[in-house]
Amino acid sequence: MTVAWTEEDLARVAKEMHLNAAHGSVNGTEASYHSLYFESCKRRRYGTNLIFSRDVGHHTSGWFKNPDYERCIHLSTSPVSSAIWTPDTPDLDKALERAWLKAFFGEFLRYVWSESPKTPRGKDLNVWHWRLFCNEHWEPILPRGEVYSRELTEAGWQSASELGIVIESPLVPG
Repeated sequence: MTVAWTEEDLARVAKEMHLNAAHGSVNGTEASYHSLYFESCKRRRYGTNLIFSRDVGHHTSGWFKNPDYERCIHLSTSPVSSAIWTPDTPDLDKALERAWLKAFFGEFLRYVWSESPKTPRGKDLNVWHWRLFCNEHWEPILPRGEVYSRELTEAGWQSASELGIVIESPLVPG
């Protein structure tokens, strides 16, 4: 079923969700995904499941070596499941997907990372993740260097894997 939408409709939803996201953050812990803040970051609009949050801790948790990747604004998108099962994995209409990305990221869309579904549940739901990395003032940045580069890493810092800590899908629900 196709749901009618306009770019103005999507822009209103994105603005509302941006304002909401500014009131907290997700730090990758299981508890943060069950918080009132995270629940308030969810919407279902125009045939799309949306989660829009501020994420922190990519570097300090030991996940990414480069400190430029410490925080991001994070949009997760997936098609609303149909009441009728089909053998095909649902896809979000590409024109709608592009319009959502434009509404949420605007002029900074060229800096956004995309990540396909990784977990079995994420694959079943076709959840895509879109991240725009930010500085400590939540202003969009284009991170310097590669995510796993030590070029900008502070002396003595060790990744979680180097410390023998297993991190299962940090900051990536679904």
